[in-house]
Amino acid sequence: MFNINDISDAVRRGERITAEEALVLWREAPLWLLGELATERKRSASGQSVYYNRNVHLEPTNICLFNCEFCSFRRREGDADAWYMTLDQIEARAMELRGTDITEVHIVGGVHPKHDLDMYCAMIRRVKRALPNVTVKAYTAVEIFYMIRNEGVSIVEGLRRLKEAGMECIPGGGAEIFDAALRKKICPEKCSAEEWLAVHRAAHNMGIATNCTMLYGHIETLEQRVDHLERLRKLQDEAPGFDAFIPLKYHSRGNRMSEAGECSVEDDLRTIAISRIFLDNIPHIKAYWVSYGRATTEMALMFGADDIDGTIGDTTKIYSMAGGVARPTMGVDELEVMVVSAGFSPVERDSHYNVVERSAERVEELRSEEYVAEEQEVVDADEECVEEHQEVEEIMQKKTNTIAAPKRRRASTKKEGFFRRIMNFYKRYPIISHIILIGIFGVLLLVGVYVGLKRGTRLGAAIEVPNMLGMNVEEARDMAASEDFRIIVRDSVFDVDLPGGTIVDQLPRTSAVRNVTVKPGRKIYVTINAYNRRMVDVPFVAKQTLRQALNQISRSGLGVAKLVYEPDMTSTDYVLRQYVDGKEIMPYSSLRAPIGTDVTLAVSYQQGQEQVYVPRLVGLALQQAKNSLWDSGLNVGKVVYDDSIEDIVSQRKAVVYRQATAIGTSVHRGDEVTLYLSCDERLIDSMNRVATRELRDFEEQRRKALLEPADSLTTDIIL
Repeated sequence: MFNINDISDAVRRGERITAEEALVLWREAPLWLLGELATERKRSASGQSVYYNRNVHLEPTNICLFNCEFCSFRRREGDADAWYMTLDQIEARAMELRGTDITEVHIVGGVHPKHDLDMYCAMIRRVKRALPNVTVKAYTAVEIFYMIRNEGVSIVEGLRRLKEAGMECIPGGGAEIFDAALRKKICPEKCSAEEWLAVHRAAHNMGIATNCTMLYGHIETLEQRVDHLERLRKLQDEAPGFDAFIPLKYHSRGNRMSEAGECSVEDDLRTIAISRIFLDNIPHIKAYWVSYGRATTEMALMFGADDIDGTIGDTTKIYSMAGGVARPTMGVDELEVMVVSAGFSPVERDSHYNVVERSAERVEELRSEEYVAEEQEVVDADEECVEEHQEVEEIMQKKTNTIAAPKRRRASTKKEGFFRRIMNFYKRYPIISHIILIGIFGVLLLVGVYVGLKRGTRLGAAIEVPNMLGMNVEEARDMAASEDFRIIVRDSVFDVDLPGGTIVDQLPRTSAVRNVTVKPGRKIYVTINAYNRRMVDVPFVAKQTLRQALNQISRSGLGVAKLVYEPDMTSTDYVLRQYVDGKEIMPYSSLRAPIGTDVTLAVSYQQGQEQVYVPRLVGLALQQAKNSLWDSGLNVGKVVYDDSIEDIVSQRKAVVYRQATAIGTSVHRGDEVTLYLSCDERLIDSMNRVATRELRDFEEQRRKALLEPADSLTTDIIL
């Protein structure tokens, strides 16, 4: 059994801790102790210094072929708010930055399906041509792996071409969480953890410095976080090259994982502190202020962080579109005040953590950079024109030779005259000739693409997706083999009333009124009922808000049995205690329970706040209705299914069509509401319209009551 005091003493002695010891610290160490240990590690690594730089982010596009569950940035081509910058626009943006004092251009964006390795290299060259003295930090390992794989070259060869184009270092994005099972849930289309690590390993061996990241605070476990950190530490031991580790906080706005909520500031500080303590071979820990905001970033400096990123200049939307800082920009003075307020010394750095000394001569040099770049542009343009002219000459010569030198064989005088007329026409009308050749080539290309698609993708072929809900997964696989599609198990749940292997959900879904067809050979993703009920850790959720507790319980795979409300002098909706099977869970408890086990929560309320209003539940699935009741301080009573529910599987598709207690009824906290569920779409639609009218009437009555001072309501409802 690990002891916190022994682990703390080892950290103070500068010793490396294990993954098991890191988990103990993460779960059990007081927050003040983590701050103290992390600050000691930080001082031994960088003393009193906290680094920042003058940088600009360049995001060429938010069009991305990957569709990650957590992403709020990604758009499809053709969406109203999608953008795409051409090479000329990228160069124009870089030209606008001439004469400024930035030292780094950070290029990261969506993985555009039409961008290849040459396009990415050209992008870097355009930026370097406009800003020859600025470091280009470009492309995540996800982008790099995709472009290199499509090019059909090795990772080393691809990185060499990017480096020759002007890429000096690589950011750390795209790592997310390395655990394979979790990646299948949140980013199944991206490169694997091993492929991400392979890109960074190759970069380090080539002398290209990189950063590394971890996206945390969504549905991952602490074990998965520590496993992620351990893989980064191992790679740094084998092939040093990471300059900084950046914990990236998940933001929930505008993505498909919004129901997971966001983690607390305490979790942010614990994550930064453990990162500093555990990653003893990575020089710097960055608190990315765009993600955390100014207040939390300042606190993070007292929990081991020694870098806050840079000025940004309102040039990144990846976090602002997810609910981060809306217009991310901060002047050098503001950055330095933040550092000094935390008790440290601000130090300007470049992309490689070299200290930047800004003398008057250096400032003048930066200002004159515009004229140097303009002169270089003229030279480059002249060279480019010469190269393009030579290339055109070679193409014309090849085409001329192709036409003028047909296969040697006996030809009639008529044929010789035909080719002579073509040559004369070509010499007399070269532009028209080239247009004709391009048109012929285009037609041949379209024919080739059509034939290739018809054979390679079975153009026009389609199979109807069957409804496999309630079917055993092995039976479904046998059927899939005969119908020429594949079954992929993407997730599992556990229901004691269902046999193991029963399919409870599928993508794409079918219904009685909608048929879905796919091409042969495609994948159908299914969720099955697990054969065995796995055990999970029961988290300690007392001493935090009810919403935080509910999110943490849900992420752990557990449920809520009941909310028991108790009067309290200081707070409302604050978890006082928690129970599992009647046993109170303490901070030091190490309890594992079967997945799906229900937790009872004792929740506080202040005097005068006993009454709450019943929210609208009609139209919600059962779990959504439960969440809405818990958020409103109420419990779930009986759950009644009508005759349209034929079996256990159809229960999962049912929604609430009636609630026993009407919308807007004033009840006591902790009261139960009985729910009636159905799969009858006509009934649900009809009751939805009734519920909408009831909700509108209630809101109107409540609005009128609020206008009457003597009878004003004091309790709000979350609907």
